[in-house]
Amino acid sequence: MTMNIETALISEEQPVREAIKQLNENRLQILVVVNEEQVLAGTVTDGDIRRAILRDLSLEHPVREIMNKNPVFVRTGEENRAYNLMLKKRIKAVPVVDEGKRVTGLLLLEDFLGPKKEKEAKKKSNFVVIMAGGKGCRLDPFTKILPKPLIPIGDRPIIEIIMKNFQRCGFNNFLLTLNYKAEMIKIYFSENPEGFNIYYTEEEKFLGTAGSLSLAKDKLHETFLVSNCDVIMEMDFEKLLNHHRHAGNHCTVVGVVKHMQIPYGVLETENGALVRLREKPEYDLVINSGIYALEPEVIGLIPENRPFDMPELLLAARAAGYKVGVYPVSSNWFDVGQWEEYQRTLEYFKRVDEL
Repeated sequence: MTMNIETALISEEQPVREAIKQLNENRLQILVVVNEEQVLAGTVTDGDIRRAILRDLSLEHPVREIMNKNPVFVRTGEENRAYNLMLKKRIKAVPVVDEGKRVTGLLLLEDFLGPKKEKEAKKKSNFVVIMAGGKGCRLDPFTKILPKPLIPIGDRPIIEIIMKNFQRCGFNNFLLTLNYKAEMIKIYFSENPEGFNIYYTEEEKFLGTAGSLSLAKDKLHETFLVSNCDVIMEMDFEKLLNHHRHAGNHCTVVGVVKHMQIPYGVLETENGALVRLREKPEYDLVINSGIYALEPEVIGLIPENRPFDMPELLLAARAAGYKVGVYPVSSNWFDVGQWEEYQRTLEYFKRVDEL
């Protein structure tokens, strides 16, 4: 592997938050954990981080508390064993170590198969519903001319990037809910070179981020995924579907781990008296990504012909006794519905294209 191994190494004493940041930057889906002598101590993947978040572990805890302490590895000179090990263990990367178990490299499955020869994701019958009917007011004045789904990121519109990410995971049946400038979106997909299976529903009036699902109930007969049309997520959507089913959820919300700093001093008071002043405090939060897995029966909770948003649906489902779960991820996530994030997204994809 010709990659810089340093991008995959992390000290066992580094906080989990740093592991999340490093995973997003190196795009390898794995970190190799080492001690002070650079000796292999374990590995960390997004799955390890997800399990830590689900048990409410602080992201300040050291990586050694969440790592896999018995990782698969090969020794220098035995690299030819790595391919069979990866197939047997169903993993995509194997560290290489010397006689003293110091890490010298990292072999990836694509080193053996080639990046374009990896097994194609199994096609799934499940629908992906993309909420593409909003006005996109936060991107004004662009959206006075183009509907938000057609705003470009590089040489592709937002909606096509979202659909390609799902398609890579085997999802190719899309239901687009339309309203604002609906005909422009239909015209764009009239040629459809990517081979998406596309269906449409059109609102007569704006029905919110969940209301339009009631218009599609005749097509949604099995578990389906929902995505806002202004969020781009780099994640394995098949794993989301599997988690949703394994957990027995009726609704699963994809939560994104975000480290946020309040840019002001925060006052803590009691009976009008100052108790504590925290200057620009920092928090680790799991926020709603705008991506969901849902069962068809929850559509019956949506009132017809009036605005109804996804948070309302989730609360209504919980109140009705349905199981509502969270699937936390540490993946790159972009909310391109606001200017600052849109610019950040442009810069990110420009860097990726240059790699």
